[in-house]
Amino acid sequence: MNIQSIYDRLKIYALETQNVNSFTIGDVYTVWNSLHMVYGAFNVNLNYLRRVDNFNVYNFTLYYGGKLKNDSSNVYEEQSNGFNAILNVLRHVKEDYEIDDYTEIQIYPFWQTFSDILAGAYADVNIYVPIEDDCDNYDKEESGE
Repeated sequence: MNIQSIYDRLKIYALETQNVNSFTIGDVYTVWNSLHMVYGAFNVNLNYLRRVDNFNVYNFTLYYGGKLKNDSSNVYEEQSNGFNAILNVLRHVKEDYEIDDYTEIQIYPFWQTFSDILAGAYADVNIYVPIEDDCDNYDKEESGE
């Protein structure tokens, strides 16, 4: 398992989610200030990797953002879309990996200006990958298999 593999799975899960129309990777403040954004946008950013016992723990921030109407009447709708998108992605992630207690996940709403005024939600999540899975895939990638 490598970082790209995790991103690839997160992309599949996000784009299968209602109201998600695009997937981006990286710093949300850079990506969402692009003039060519497609909303409802799902963004994933890797914050750090740490080793705990027999696991590599990847800490990601997951974001969902939807563009607000001129009168901002859809703030709560876009925040709800964000909650639902993040929970849907995490439901799928939980099928493949160990994650922090899914029932205790904290999701934060936002209303903020990027290149457009957006509302949505974000959450930090730890994804646990057994070290032997990481090593097995690394060895195969290095040997060209």
